[in-house]
Amino acid sequence: MDETKEHRVVPIKQKWNPRNPLCPKHTTKHCDFYCKQCNNPICALCVLSGEHDQHEKMDIFERKIEKLENELHQLEHSICPKYNDAALDIKIKKDDIRANSKKLRTMINEHGQAWHNEIDNIIKSLLSKIDDNESKQLDIFESEERKIHLKTNEILKNIQDLKNLISSRDAHLVPEYITKLRDFSDLPPHLDMALPNFMPRSIDKSLFGHLSNCFEGKALHNAMYFGIIPRPIRNLSKYLGPPGFPTLVKK
Repeated sequence: MDETKEHRVVPIKQKWNPRNPLCPKHTTKHCDFYCKQCNNPICALCVLSGEHDQHEKMDIFERKIEKLENELHQLEHSICPKYNDAALDIKIKKDDIRANSKKLRTMINEHGQAWHNEIDNIIKSLLSKIDDNESKQLDIFESEERKIHLKTNEILKNIQDLKNLISSRDAHLVPEYITKLRDFSDLPPHLDMALPNFMPRSIDKSLFGHLSNCFEGKALHNAMYFGIIPRPIRNLSKYLGPPGFPTLVKK
């Protein structure tokens, strides 16, 4: 044995660890024990001094094992379960987000279909009014056109009769001729009209509805809930712009 070096004797189950802290009182000694009352590691000289005779002491290696076991217990029974709970909570929230998004898509599609139906009905109504207005106007003009055509034929016939009468210079027929100017002097009426016009209005997107609590990249501090707030379908014709329909005025 080399007597020039300091030698340490430790239990066979324990290998001496040069990382054991140095004793603050005996600075050349490593602490091999731990005093529970003082909550400090102590060296063999501290034990021999009698200062810790009434204190509960334990091997510093066992103290480290005890700390490792305590850390293991905290990890297994406190920290890891909290991580598991957080992961489960995230999974539940992800499922809620997917389920809610699916519900919102259904709501928006149904709401959109209702708008499509309403708009289709408005368009059909407007087109029907245009067709009805066109039919009524054309009936008036065509009726007047037929009258003018008949009267024109009568006038042309009378013109031809007059030409024949003048050419004949018939002494009996000429004096007996009765003028028909009074029959033709009632000229056709002037028909006035106002063509219908379509005046579309700009689309107010807010009327459809909006999403509340939408995530915009900000930090999530609390549970996030989505909700669509559909607006009730109003009379959309006032937003589409109804056409004006003319009246026919005889002057």
